[in-house]
Amino acid sequence: MYRLMKSEKRVVDLRVSGLTSSYRQTTVEHFPQLQAALGACRAANSGGASRHYLLNETGQEYYDGTWID
Repeated sequence: MYRLMKSEKRVVDLRVSGLTSSYRQTTVEHFPQLQAALGACRAANSGGASRHYLLNETGQEYYDGTWID
């Protein structure tokens, strides 16, 4: 099973240290096959400002043809 994830950058204004960035990770969809997940990830990344990526069952991210921790 593969998860299509969305990473959204958020700017938070902290009173003490000022503006800081954080990222919100949300699951968009689950896919049983890698090829379907890759196609959905490519399509999602071509159409918006948010970054999308894939995770496998063990939590590794698919990056440039390789699963990384």
